[in-house]
Amino acid sequence: MRTMVIALVILAIFSSSGVALPQTPAPKPAVNEVSKASAESAAAEFDRLRTEGNDAVYNLDYKTAREKFDRLVKLAPDHPAGFIYLANNLWLEWLNSSRRLSASLYNGEAFYQQDAEEDKFDPKRDKEFNDFLRQAISVAKARLQKNPQDTEALYYQGAALGLRAAYSVTVKRSFRRAMGDANGSIQLQKKVVKIDPNYCDAYLSLGLYQYVIDSLPFVWRTLARLAGLKGSKKEGIANLELATQKGRFAADDARVILIGLYSREQQPEKALEVISYLATKYPRNYLLGVERANMLYQRGRHDEGAASFAALLKDAPIAQVAADHINFQWGEALMKAGDFAAAIEHYQAVTRWPKADKALVSLSHLHAGQALDALGKREAALAEYQTVLQRENIFDAHKQAAQYIKKPYADDKIKGKG
Repeated sequence: MRTMVIALVILAIFSSSGVALPQTPAPKPAVNEVSKASAESAAAEFDRLRTEGNDAVYNLDYKTAREKFDRLVKLAPDHPAGFIYLANNLWLEWLNSSRRLSASLYNGEAFYQQDAEEDKFDPKRDKEFNDFLRQAISVAKARLQKNPQDTEALYYQGAALGLRAAYSVTVKRSFRRAMGDANGSIQLQKKVVKIDPNYCDAYLSLGLYQYVIDSLPFVWRTLARLAGLKGSKKEGIANLELATQKGRFAADDARVILIGLYSREQQPEKALEVISYLATKYPRNYLLGVERANMLYQRGRHDEGAASFAALLKDAPIAQVAADHINFQWGEALMKAGDFAAAIEHYQAVTRWPKADKALVSLSHLHAGQALDALGKREAALAEYQTVLQRENIFDAHKQAAQYIKKPYADDKIKGKG
């Protein structure tokens, strides 16, 4: 059921900037081993490192986050949380640097069309990521051997599998591997709430799962029900909202997911409200500003959306590190709005920026070609497609460019616009 896995991972991660995994209460050292004062001090330090580390993640400060999580592991090496946070931070840092922390990238079919079983990846980074997860799972299993009802251990074992599924999809585009991990993660989270129905942080994953199952096409949804998989969009959203209200540490993660779900359910004002809340809380996260601008375009509030994108580009610290991402997203919003001429300007801004991500440059040439085709400028469009073919292939862009060279781009959704 690849469709379910993809939807689960993408909705969970790319509604906004980057999801920090739910956090756990600080471990409590045994009173007979340390004094009560020392135990309270260790718990306070654990809580401080955890909070500061995850705030850094949300603010895109991955270096600081790693420093905090490294110290967390040293403080509590027999707890899975620190290892999972380190893996999560490493993964999100890579996604941000490669400009893959954006919902629009995963909305089209191009991301899922591939000839190879998986993409190329950095073996050193891959090993480090998986080593962190292996340590987390090992620690969680050790705790479960002592106490099979340990909800914390079950929860974090499920989190490790879910994170590995997300990594497989977004970094390697290895959908087959992601399937088993995602399903395994959900089963563990079900065990958590069966043992403790008040473990509200777990309803984040389960609520998303319920929503996704009910969002499948009819045939897939029928097969899912025959396999005993049941879902409900209404209940799924309600459980996610419960996580925002009563979750101990996962409230912001649930809010991130709800941004995407509210948008899908034609409740953009709710989505904008959540984005505004998070943007205020995490002011250094420019990706929230990008999502807000995109949302305004989707609502038909194009002037406000343009003003939001422009404000990001005028913010020197942001523009110095993300001008390519902002211009590309602005171009995507304009394409969907049917303003192809303006979209081309922003795609060209990406290709001209000296520090632009290579993948975004290739995609900008491809999408500029599509926009030119939509405007009837065939020769210019062909030049863009030829440029794509001369660059490194990204998300099978070569296949798409070759296709449009043979036959002009014509998206039924944009025919007649522009």
